[in-house]
Amino acid sequence: MALENKPATIRTTPWKESIKIHVLSRHLKLFPRDEKTLDIGCGWGFSLKINPEFWCVDADEACISHLQASGARAFFADVSGRLPFEDGFFDNAFTHDVLEHLEEEEMNTLFKEARRVLRRGGRFMNVVPNRKGYLMGLDPAIGHKRFIRSEEVSKAARQAGFELIKTWHTPLPGFLSEAFVHNKLVTVCRAI
Repeated sequence: MALENKPATIRTTPWKESIKIHVLSRHLKLFPRDEKTLDIGCGWGFSLKINPEFWCVDADEACISHLQASGARAFFADVSGRLPFEDGFFDNAFTHDVLEHLEEEEMNTLFKEARRVLRRGGRFMNVVPNRKGYLMGLDPAIGHKRFIRSEEVSKAARQAGFELIKTWHTPLPGFLSEAFVHNKLVTVCRAI
């Protein structure tokens, strides 16, 4: 799909894309290429620029058609419903700017499904915007529904069979988080 046909929210310049890959999304490089990793709520597949081996699911048919046409392992699925994979199929999974678009019950279902498709010991990473980034997404075209805190992620993780193993802010430390709209909270859980 040509760039001009994509939504304005994902159009970018090569310079901005390089910054996003090398500075703003370094946390996605934590997943080894030789492990099966699922991007839940992949959108247009930005994560594939970091690791083309990721598997992808999304509920937007245009995104999935675009990714499948480019050769990606992309599958249509509502991220707050059953995922189209066998139990224990993946080593890792992640969401990136997804949880804030879900109601609490939808998020809990997503965590349960992520746990189901992950092997024991598998990692589940969630990346959400800081308060400033969340507020910028209150535009109906973007659809932020809830501001997500680490305590909510921890609670959903425990209820689904995960243990929270690490939390940090990126690319700036937490105390500078509100100064930069693109700062994110990253949480990593392990399937138990």
